[in-house]
Amino acid sequence: MKKVLKIGIPVFLVVSLALLAFPLSNNFAKRQIEEPLGGLPELKPVSIIMQNKCADCHIKGKTIYPFYKDFPFAKQLIDDDVKDASENMPFTREKLLGLQEFSRLELSKIHTVIESGEMPPGKYKLLHWDAGLTESDRKAFTDWIKAETESRKGQR
Repeated sequence: MKKVLKIGIPVFLVVSLALLAFPLSNNFAKRQIEEPLGGLPELKPVSIIMQNKCADCHIKGKTIYPFYKDFPFAKQLIDDDVKDASENMPFTREKLLGLQEFSRLELSKIHTVIESGEMPPGKYKLLHWDAGLTESDRKAFTDWIKAETESRKGQR
C-alpha cells in the first residue's frame, strides 16, 4: 500500500499539472465576430483577425476568460495582461467595425509589433494555440496599413 501511495501521488500530481497546462478550454471558447460596416476593404480581414486573436486583451468587454482565470497565479497574470493591453493599445468596437479611424500612431504601433513578432506575446500563445499570426495574417495587416496610409496622403 505504501509503495502504491509513494508512486501514485507523484504520478497524480504530474498528470494533474499536465492537464492544467493544456489549454483545452481556450479552444472551445468562441466569440461573436462582427463584420465591419465601414472603412477600407482591407480592414475586413484585419478586423476579423483582431477580433479572433487580439480581443481577449485589447478590446474592452470582449475578453473570454478561461476556466482557470481565478486560480491564484493565473488571475494576477491575466488581469495584468488585460490591464496593460487596454491601457497601451485599446481597440474599440467602432474602430474594428470601420466606424472610426485608427490614428497614424496606432497604425505605426500595430505595424511595429506585428512585424517584430511581439504580438501576440509568447506566453499568450502558449495557452491559446490558435492566437499566433500566420504569414497570411501578417500580409493582411501590412496591406491594410499600406492602404490606410495611402488613403490619408495629403491629410494632416
